[in-house]
Amino acid sequence: MSSNLMNFLPIVLLAFGALVSLACEPFLKNENKHRVIPWISAAFILFSALSFFAAMDGLSYNVFAMDPFRRYLGWTILFCTFLGLGAVQTTLSREKFEGGEPYGLLLLAACGALIMTQAVDFLSLFIGMELAAFPVYGLVGLRRKDRNGNEAAFKYFVTGAVFSAVYLYGMSLIYGATGSTHMSSAVLEGRRFLYHAGLILAVFGLLFKAGAAPVHFWVADVYRGASVAVTAFMAAVVKVGALAALGSVMLGSLVTPAGVASAWNLSEPVSVTLSSPLLGKILVVVAILSIVVGAFSGLAQKSVRRILAFSAVMNAGFIVLGLLLPAYLQKGSVYLWPMVYFLITYAIASAGALAGIAAFSGKNDEKETLKGLRGAGRKKALPAFAVAVCLASLAGLPPAAGFLAKFNLFAGLFSAQMIAVAITGFTLSLVAAVYYLRIAYVLFAPPKEEAPACCGCCCKSKRNSVMLSIGVALAALSLLALILV
Repeated sequence: MSSNLMNFLPIVLLAFGALVSLACEPFLKNENKHRVIPWISAAFILFSALSFFAAMDGLSYNVFAMDPFRRYLGWTILFCTFLGLGAVQTTLSREKFEGGEPYGLLLLAACGALIMTQAVDFLSLFIGMELAAFPVYGLVGLRRKDRNGNEAAFKYFVTGAVFSAVYLYGMSLIYGATGSTHMSSAVLEGRRFLYHAGLILAVFGLLFKAGAAPVHFWVADVYRGASVAVTAFMAAVVKVGALAALGSVMLGSLVTPAGVASAWNLSEPVSVTLSSPLLGKILVVVAILSIVVGAFSGLAQKSVRRILAFSAVMNAGFIVLGLLLPAYLQKGSVYLWPMVYFLITYAIASAGALAGIAAFSGKNDEKETLKGLRGAGRKKALPAFAVAVCLASLAGLPPAAGFLAKFNLFAGLFSAQMIAVAITGFTLSLVAAVYYLRIAYVLFAPPKEEAPACCGCCCKSKRNSVMLSIGVALAALSLLALILV
């Protein structure tokens, strides 16, 4: 089998797993759908992860690329999809949901995110964006009788369609300026302004998918309207795909005017001059605004999902800062490992925390507020400890990997002479640490009122799935192990 086809194998296996999961659904009884289908889906996630070892570094048909960093991001997407499967299985079993199609939708959305990480062509990137988005629209509106869920699905769909159009318009301008949809095609004579305008529009389309300010207005409402299990998937998988694609787009914008070879390899530094200084300055403003909005807005929230929604906005800002390292605004080399490492640790920590919260939530997530979670960790120690480790990583506390991710980021900003930006980001990360630690505190705090004694008749239905327990435990262990990388 050629290297071109081998690099598509992880995506093909995952898509085939989605089809198998959907095909099995009509032949299973309602009580067995949430026992069997998640494990079928998990098996194909494992096959897809193993197939990355057979993938070869290089370009595939000049529209997709594979390198070590993209391989790491692919594994991160698959692991966070596994976490989402466990959380969805627990939630749907608890609510006695009669359908089994959400598991296939999860895998299809993960396929789209994998395509986004590998795309080096604007058209293939758009296909990945839409494949990642449409299944998530259905997952957000899974609770058909829930008003918040219906509103969130409608808002996400409409705004997603608008910014998909913005991205497409930007892509059309880039095509007009270069005669190609490849990310590193040379700009034709006299069309530099057209190229820069298209690039800015395409970048804002991706920033919307990543949930960065000022195009973050959908994040809190959609995270609140979706079930906490779906939020765990969205917060990690979709964001990894969008921000990895943004890294590829920015590398392409670097090499286009320089006329050098295609910058498809995220794992190698690129030494050229920034083609659009204006775009670099826009990204600085986007990053700082995202961090400010995320840090202060999260302090006022009582819902854990809304807190972690603004955490997603803030961390999108940190990851965008990673695009500016070490000397993006001036001539120098650009190396994306700090951004990739931060993105990996954030995705695992965010998905692990929200999946762990799903272990404590009751029907329709009525226990996912700070008040409802108080003392819940005393009854379920394993998910509570895993959530605490994930929150520590998000806060940047040692020994979790989030500490090293933020250290590398701020060290890079200082080396790039972006001292004011580094100090601002560090200060606001301390502000955000308050709401992470507040969630960890209420999990283990003594309850204000003693709960009535359980008769034992309903405990079985509230038991967490084995998949969820394994997933959150692996997330916590991964964050402790990644500090050694």
